[in-house]
Parts: sequence; structure tokens; C-alpha cells
Amino acid sequence: MNRAELIQIPKVELHRHLECSMRLSTLKELAPQVGIQVPASDADFKKQLLVTEPMKDLEAVLKKFLSTRAVLHSEEILTRITFEVIEDAVKEGIRILELRYAPTFVNEGHPSIDFERIHRAIVKGKEMAEKKGLPIAVGFIIIIQRIFPADVGARVADFAIDHKDTVVGLDLADNEQGFEPLPFAASFKKAKKAGLHITVHSGEDNFPGSAECVRTAIESLGAERIGHGVQIYKSPELMKFVRDRRVPLELCPTSNWLTNAVPSRAAHPFRILMEAGVPVTVNSDDPGVFDIDLVNEYELLSREHRLTREEFDRCNDTAAACSFIPLEEKKKYWPRQIETRLAPWS
Repeated sequence: MNRAELIQIPKVELHRHLECSMRLSTLKELAPQVGIQVPASDADFKKQLLVTEPMKDLEAVLKKFLSTRAVLHSEEILTRITFEVIEDAVKEGIRILELRYAPTFVNEGHPSIDFERIHRAIVKGKEMAEKKGLPIAVGFIIIIQRIFPADVGARVADFAIDHKDTVVGLDLADNEQGFEPLPFAASFKKAKKAGLHITVHSGEDNFPGSAECVRTAIESLGAERIGHGVQIYKSPELMKFVRDRRVPLELCPTSNWLTNAVPSRAAHPFRILMEAGVPVTVNSDDPGVFDIDLVNEYELLSREHRLTREEFDRCNDTAAACSFIPLEEKKKYWPRQIETRLAPWS
């Protein structure tokens, strides 16, 4: 299938980080405002600020995100970025979109903007998209950064709970190595009891024990979806564990290659996981910083892994059912019946 055909496929994106989904043109425009010199050529600009070739590991990629964070210095910019991300998603054929962000990540770089102002600005961007009549359902997920102490995570969880009218879920993200998830279990249990859904970045990085982290995320943090989870392909037992519990993986092929979670795009175990019966979905992760979009991931999977239109539709129907956005909102934009039985909480 060519790009034009792939754009036409109705899509669901469950795993897209708002902070790192900025348009290249917007980043170029805003960078000088915070003292970042913009090289004359696009190639030099991308080399300086984007991640387009594999880096040492996940931690190296995460550090690269700091340049993008520097431009998020006002409510107006956060509103603009949110609107543009939603507008771009519609052009990619996305009908259901979940955007996640870490209030601590934005606030650490810009202490004058507290959690409340950050979230208000982001919600305003969504409201702008709604007023324009963009045909897409959008939900927000709040991220706890595991690199911070558990009491910080508790504060973030409480913030998410207090804003559950505009937040659909809670996530745990950042480098898994050296940062155990268990200290955050109480916060996730509290959030789930309050009615928020749970997704957890787990089994992403390639290190001993990575796959087993997925079991912990599900059993101890109550994860209903797993962000990445790619490393479970090494363990038939864990693939069965995830399959039996119907917990979908939010797979991000290009991201996994760029972070060295997999050795190449062709070596990504997407089809291995899919054919083992693990629920899989297709996502872009950080499309702005990676200089891709979701259609790029469809091109990759079509080219390297021979996914068919039927298989893409199956992935999207799984994602539509397992999106945390309320069912009635999803129904407005999804062209097929949403099979709620596919969701692990059904």
C-alpha cells in the first residue's frame, strides 16, 4: 500500500506524547525565542534537535527531549502546540487520539507555569479544535515520571484525579533501569479507584528483566494497557500472560529502533507478537522529535512486515475498544462498531 492509501485508513493513536509532537516549522519558529540558534539547513537543524538515527539507549533519547521542552515556556505556546497536534492527527487519518504529557516535565523547565496553568492551556487547545469542528475524539493522559520520588508521583496522581473531567488516564514513564515501579503502586491504585484508566510504560528498553517489568505493571499497578512492552517477545510465558489478560501493547516501531530497543526496523517483533495473539496497536510515540507521523509507522509495517489492510483494521478496532475515551465520544468518530468485548475491563 502506498502513503495515499494508508492515509485513508481510519486510525486510532493511543500513545503520542504531546510535548514531543511539535511541528518542525513551529519548533524552528520558537527556538530562537529561548536562545536556541537555528542552523540554516534543515539537515543541520534536524541533527541538532531531532532524533532520526538510533542513539545509545532510551536514556540518551530522553535527554534529547530537553531542547524541545525549552520552547514550552508559556500557556499560549502550550495551547498552540495542542491544537496543531490535533490538527495534524486529523490529516493523518486519526479519528481517536490520546495525548499524554508529564506536568512535572513541563514545570521543571518552566517553574513559573504550575500544573494548573499547564493543564488549562492544553485543554484550551483541544477546545479550539472542537470549535473548528475537527472530526476527532481526543483524550488526555497524565504521566508520572518514575525518575522522581514517590511523593512527587502521588502529587501528580492527585492532580490527575482532581481533573478527571478532562483526564482519561494515568501513566508511568521515563527510564525503567534503576527506577522501580512499585513505589508508585499506591498512587495508581488510588487513581484507578477514582475512575481513571491505567497505562504504564514497561518492557520498552532492552535490558535483563525488562520483559518481567510488564508483569509487575499489570499485577501491581493495575495496567490496562502497556506502553511499548516490546521486550515480551523474548518470553513465551509473558506473551501468554499478556494475551490471556487481553492487555493491549501500545507498540511504536520507529521509536523502538531509535532507542535501540530493537536492532532494526525490520527486526521489530510486531508480527511475532500479533501472531502470538497479543493485542497490538500502532503508535508514533514522539512524532515531532522523531520527524515522523503515524502514517510513517503504517508504511514501515506494510513494507517491512507485510501488514495487510485487514490486519491494520484489526489493530485499530482493538485500539478503538481499548481507548480510555468514553464510548459515546468515540462512537461519534469511529466508522465501525466498537467491540467493547476487546477491552480488558469489559
